[in-house]
Amino acid sequence: MLPILLTLFLTTLAVQARCDPDPSPPGLIDLGYARHIPTSINTTASGVRVAIYNNIRFARSPTGDLRFRAPNTDLPHVPDIQDGTNPGGPGGPGGPNDVSCISSAPWYIPFPGLNGTTWGQEDCLFLDVYVPEGVKPGDDVPVLHNFHGSAYAFGSKGTFFDPMGLFDAVGKGNGGKFIAVANNYRMGVSGFTWAQGEDLDGNVGLLDCLAAAEWTSKYIYHFGGDPQRITAIGQSAGAGILYYLTVLHDAHGTLDTPLPFQQIFISSPAGPQRRNVTSRQRQLFDLVLDTANTTSLAGLRALSETDFIALNDAMINQMPSEGGGGNLGPILGFGPAPDGSRIPDIPSALIQRGAVHHHDLKGLILGSMASEGQTTSSDEGMPDAFGALARRTLPNASNETVQEVLDLYYTPGLESQLAWDWTTDVVFACNAFNLARGLPGKARRYIMSTPPATHGEDLLYYFYVDDEQTPVSDPQLVEPFQTKLLAFLHGEDPQWPVYGDDERLFNITDSFEATTLPDSLRARCDLVNKLVFDPANGA
Repeated sequence: MLPILLTLFLTTLAVQARCDPDPSPPGLIDLGYARHIPTSINTTASGVRVAIYNNIRFARSPTGDLRFRAPNTDLPHVPDIQDGTNPGGPGGPGGPNDVSCISSAPWYIPFPGLNGTTWGQEDCLFLDVYVPEGVKPGDDVPVLHNFHGSAYAFGSKGTFFDPMGLFDAVGKGNGGKFIAVANNYRMGVSGFTWAQGEDLDGNVGLLDCLAAAEWTSKYIYHFGGDPQRITAIGQSAGAGILYYLTVLHDAHGTLDTPLPFQQIFISSPAGPQRRNVTSRQRQLFDLVLDTANTTSLAGLRALSETDFIALNDAMINQMPSEGGGGNLGPILGFGPAPDGSRIPDIPSALIQRGAVHHHDLKGLILGSMASEGQTTSSDEGMPDAFGALARRTLPNASNETVQEVLDLYYTPGLESQLAWDWTTDVVFACNAFNLARGLPGKARRYIMSTPPATHGEDLLYYFYVDDEQTPVSDPQLVEPFQTKLLAFLHGEDPQWPVYGDDERLFNITDSFEATTLPDSLRARCDLVNKLVFDPANGA
């Protein structure tokens, strides 16, 4: 009888194995609240296979009463295995599984195909995880977590980020294995609408990025990553969010809550110098209400998703941008700004007072391009039009103040350069300057002068894939740039001068040239800071 019963038991198991779904499909990751398998597996030119887990939820859908609120990270349990296929739309510019937050790209942005368009969805707080073959739980490899750029108005985790070139560099022996993460965040109206006295949170797009990095710190060990070796990286708006996070206060108004990453790599931090913004943010909020044909925040929350997307298009694509560069939209535009609470003042002022996350950050690399402003500012009518350009940042600047800037910045015959240099400094470079000066001994600094030295060119080097996908003017720089980034990511010596009182940095031309900060650039940022800190100028 026993052999017969055993045979029946084994037969039953065999039938169940054939009929039941595989409880452990390849690559399954159990996060507790959800189980994920890779959406795809990509292979680099050097043969590195990378499993890509698309669209992992890191916060609840920010709809209904959660619209305009900090992300809710009380994640719901999902019973079915998730494969990362698009959970709600046709996909964004990054591909069919590229879930984008609501995005609007004006006609003048330099991305053919996106110009003048609006796309995306509200249920968008997802991230992607890239895991190279062979990495498993317990390996504790370092993690690179990316915040994407594009003026706090458009883009996604899949539009401007592709770490496959870095994985390929590892395959060629230029560094050790790592895991990459990239997240969405709310932008435009949904991400940066705020007004004092209203029942909404400030800088929710920035808080989305914080929540995504906290997710990485909490869950990345399931994939084989080390939560104590997370490097957050960002370019342009993504770098600006990192710049603001270095001075983020907690709900009690202190810096006691540590950041969820240990290192940062900031490229061209877009942080417009907007300090006293309460009245202008109220004006912008009222304009949002008028454009939406409603009279209250409750009315904004009651808008359908279709109407909310149309509102974003109207505010960003149909109105002039007046914020002074680095962000888009009328009045002061949509982007991070002091909210009187978690961001009590502009970062440069907080850094000067020492109110910066000194103890959390073990290392920083801070970069800017020599000619950021060439493709990010208007140079028409200079020098006569310079006063209007300067007053987009310094609304109350006197004629004497404008002349003080001209005396330092303007060389007759170089009219366009005047606008380019001012925008380079006031929107991007002086933010990197201030943070490096505020964290001496931890920061490494670079200025990239490799032609054309315009905004975003360095991104192509450290995420270089090939000449078609990531064309660069000097391919010889790709290997040293990627090697240094990978060394930094692994906590190794990247052979990079540390910024201190001697202001040592790299000037990247056709090589990484160790030098010191030029006196002219220091003088320019000192002047920018002086003017921004002076209340009379109304920054």
